[in-house]
Amino acid sequence: MKLPIHIASPAPNNKQFFMLAGGLILVLAMAGQILWPTLALQFGLLCLGAVALISIGIAKHLEPAISIKLTENSIRYFHRYGQWKLDWRNISRIHIPRFYHQLAHREISYIGIKIDDLEAFIDNVSPRFASRIIHEHRDILALAISQGDINMAQAQINLSPFKLPSGFEIKGPLAPFFHQMILLERLYGAHLFIPFSGLTMPPNDIINQMNVIRKMR
Repeated sequence: MKLPIHIASPAPNNKQFFMLAGGLILVLAMAGQILWPTLALQFGLLCLGAVALISIGIAKHLEPAISIKLTENSIRYFHRYGQWKLDWRNISRIHIPRFYHQLAHREISYIGIKIDDLEAFIDNVSPRFASRIIHEHRDILALAISQGDINMAQAQINLSPFKLPSGFEIKGPLAPFFHQMILLERLYGAHLFIPFSGLTMPPNDIINQMNVIRKMR
């Protein structure tokens, strides 16, 4: 297996189309307001639609082109608001988490990763990412609530300092992120979650590649 492996993100797709289409429509709408002043309102609405298209294109441009980078020593996950990095030696399990519903096991749409040593992970996650991801993972907690695994109070963001087994306390934006990781690990056996929507490859293929590299270390 040739390393590193880069797994592209679908988020930036069609960014040029949205920006070009929006720019063209904006020019035509502005010209229409000048040439046909009686239709100024209609062309004004068209301008708003064009600006919306341009905004979507800009947002897509800001998204990282790569979702996951696999190297000999680590896995790195890229997000619009930051990233995290995890050494293979600090991973105990990679899987698609499941839950039990109507007498059958069902998968959630994430790749789950279980960490061995949380303290070794502290310096490898950006605080900006941590602040964002605790909100993006509310859908997982909503699932747990709907299944009766936790209640609303347990799903609330915990702003108190997070204390590690060594006695070290994590404060600031990382604290609620670590509290949430512990809760999610208890519920679904994983601390970190990578959404299927951010992948351009089948999740099971990615997991197989990850496990092959991990076992080589």
